[in-house]
Amino acid sequence: MPIIKLTSHNLDRQLAEIAEVILRGGVGLMPTDTIYGLSALATDEIAISRILSLKGRHTIKPFICLVDSLEMAENYAIISAKCRKYLLAFWPGPVSIILPSRFKLPSVVHANLPTIALRWPRLSWLRQLIHLVGQPIVSTSANLVGEPPLTDITMVSQYFAPDKLDLIVDGGRLKNSPSSLIDLTGSQPRVIR
Repeated sequence: MPIIKLTSHNLDRQLAEIAEVILRGGVGLMPTDTIYGLSALATDEIAISRILSLKGRHTIKPFICLVDSLEMAENYAIISAKCRKYLLAFWPGPVSIILPSRFKLPSVVHANLPTIALRWPRLSWLRQLIHLVGQPIVSTSANLVGEPPLTDITMVSQYFAPDKLDLIVDGGRLKNSPSSLIDLTGSQPRVIR
């Protein structure tokens, strides 16, 4: 299992390596704008099932899907002109938005709900990665159910057996909390967290 510490002089090669693992059905541990996330291709139900198993999650909860642009978001969610204004105010950034789904992803991604949670991350390398794979990547906090999310890469072995992951992207120590979550499916925005 490769551990990749992103560097500016090798970034294109490193992103290609990460994309290859994700496109092969791999599960990666990667930093996001907020905390470390367990990530996989949003269309790969087997990889998503592996994430659920890693977390010890037995109940179905929706995943957040990371997109590389507003255009990609519009391919997976129904976005009104009013919602578009909100998205442009929050994105790119550490805010996940719940929108009406176009149902183009497996039901496990949206937990059989008529909605989908999307985030356009601020991290440019992460947007480049999503662009390389050409479709959304699911991301969920890297933790076991009921435990705090992983924020320090040196603690990964206390959370997950490294042989259960196909890739680790080392982002060092992160000092954030999970992304904000806003529901834009009603008449007014509703802050979930």
